[in-house]
Amino acid sequence: MELKLKLTQTLTQNSWLEFNKIYMKNKYKHRRYLLLSLSITSFFLFIISIYLIWKFFQQDTFKFISINLADILHYCPIFFYSALLFLVIGLELLLIYYKEIDFRLKKSLKDPSNKSFFIEKEFIITDESVEVRTQLSVSTYEWSSFIRCIETNDFIALQLNSTSVLLIQKRELQQEELSQLQQIISGKMADSYEFWNESSINSRKIHY
Repeated sequence: MELKLKLTQTLTQNSWLEFNKIYMKNKYKHRRYLLLSLSITSFFLFIISIYLIWKFFQQDTFKFISINLADILHYCPIFFYSALLFLVIGLELLLIYYKEIDFRLKKSLKDPSNKSFFIEKEFIITDESVEVRTQLSVSTYEWSSFIRCIETNDFIALQLNSTSVLLIQKRELQQEELSQLQQIISGKMADSYEFWNESSINSRKIHY
């Protein structure tokens, strides 16, 4: 028996941002781990450099001397500038780590060409294809067109390429509709299906 499912949804900017934050955090997780590791290393080296400066001025020669910045620059220039460099690098990497994704997504939202994401769409999903209808166009995609299906707690995303997905909001589906959709996907994309745990942003394959 052929399954046929009709859904009408309008994607909001908040939903779009929510999914794409999950997607980009997973896509760039190795880069994020590298940035975080480098920032921690930089701060660690900063502390070592400050310690070496402090240790240097604990010598008896400086016991009764009032130490100021000029003394530090004169006697410990390498330690001082190393500490300053490590501090700047650590702060910059942490800023990139926490702000880069938000910056990219908010910039993307300002692109006029992306307004089509947020118009009402009717999905007609069958065993043969996924048809998407809007006031502006009608597009039909065979299941072989999709390279991956990503499911999260709130979304099902049918990925066409590295930048394009058909995004379905699970919160707007009835339980029967969700079950039917999952049944179709399990039959058509079992080998390219992934569930992403939003708390850990780790992907794992699951079969219904």
